[in-house]
Amino acid sequence: MLREKVNGDQLPLFINKKVSLTGFVTQKAPNGLWFEIRTPDNQIVKISMKRPIDQPLEGYVEVEGTSTGNGVTADEYVIFDNEKFDAKGYTAMCQILNQVPKLWILE
Repeated sequence: MLREKVNGDQLPLFINKKVSLTGFVTQKAPNGLWFEIRTPDNQIVKISMKRPIDQPLEGYVEVEGTSTGNGVTADEYVIFDNEKFDAKGYTAMCQILNQVPKLWILE
């Protein structure tokens, strides 16, 4: 499914749209229904889950879901195995991807 790669500052621009957001886990609810991440552009974003998380959750994750403006309702997430994440590069990539209109349309 197509989705926009965004950073924390860009979430309000994609309300009710599919997004992909990456960040470092800072907090997890005891019931596993939500967690918070710090995005590479230094925003704290609440991630709401449709079903409880049943595994350890730490480090960097990529979340795919629907933007609520200040958070994401997650469809799924991926835990990164590698802690060497280029946060500055990710932020620059998100800015470039969302400044070029119709970047992926080839005609």
